[in-house]
Amino acid sequence: MSEVTDNPVDARALHLQLAVNRAHSAARAGDLDLAARLLDELGELDGPGESGEAGRATVVAALNLRAKVHAQRGELPEADACWSRVKALAPDDPDAAAGRRTLAKIAAGRRHARPVVHTGRVAVIAGALAATVVGVALIGGAVKLIDGGEGGGSGSVAEAEADNGSERLSEESRRADELKARLAAIEGDRTADAEQRDSALDEVAKRLAMPGVEIRRHAGDVQLVFRTGVFPYDSVIGPEGAEALTEIGRRLADLSAGTTVETTVVGHSVAVPGGAPSGGSVVALNRARVAAQYLAQDSDLRLTDFRLVSADQRRGPFPATAANAPRNRTVTLLITPKGPPPTP
Repeated sequence: MSEVTDNPVDARALHLQLAVNRAHSAARAGDLDLAARLLDELGELDGPGESGEAGRATVVAALNLRAKVHAQRGELPEADACWSRVKALAPDDPDAAAGRRTLAKIAAGRRHARPVVHTGRVAVIAGALAATVVGVALIGGAVKLIDGGEGGGSGSVAEAEADNGSERLSEESRRADELKARLAAIEGDRTADAEQRDSALDEVAKRLAMPGVEIRRHAGDVQLVFRTGVFPYDSVIGPEGAEALTEIGRRLADLSAGTTVETTVVGHSVAVPGGAPSGGSVVALNRARVAAQYLAQDSDLRLTDFRLVSADQRRGPFPATAANAPRNRTVTLLITPKGPPPTP
């Protein structure tokens, strides 16, 4: 019987698989530098140059793991390049598709960068690849030949060891599948929460849109900014501001019947000579209190339904210029749907 390594194709496939297995173990143990080094030692992987389905599958697994290690280390362009190569080799590969979707969301600002490695998936791939190398069983990282000859001596021992290795791989695959299912359920819940929150924010923006008010929609809230200053001076409200706040209060009350929201009233003031240039002010807090009274007076809302805060003098809704000073003597409203926070 010839040695497995006599065949350069089998040797190459086995070398790749063993490297992927070691890199996966390092990544699962948290040693991303070692995992990256093991994968880099493989050099360029071209996929079509590998022989047979086992060789191509190993290349896809190696590129997928390399992409996930890059992503876990914050090297997003490198991760995307690896997943792009996976898509070229295996257009229907789910890991590459999911990874590139996540990176696209991060690039578009719709999602914060976070680790995207799912090591359980790699364990499944590694286990599946182990079964494709003919005549070889991976047991504890060692290579054993399965002797099919008579006598039952070393052949029986090797077969028993192969069976034990297969059982361990099956158990690892089962645990990886369970972990993957739990992760998918968590991700599904987060996606559902994000979609529900986006829908609530859209509803808030739509219901509160009115003349004289600018709607600024953020990831977690909707900000209402009055185009002209609500307070001509001190805490004395102008008639247009009083009318607008009263109408917004009515709409907030109607909105709360279907979408539970939290309203923060932010008072703003302008820094004056001799006054504190930052840190908030009593005038700004009084403006928030007066605005809340108008929000509540013709609605079913109570003063305790509002959170009142003073903004820093340097953080008005408009740039701090002399021309904008009248517009910054105002309040802004932050409307936040209650529920799970947005996913980072």
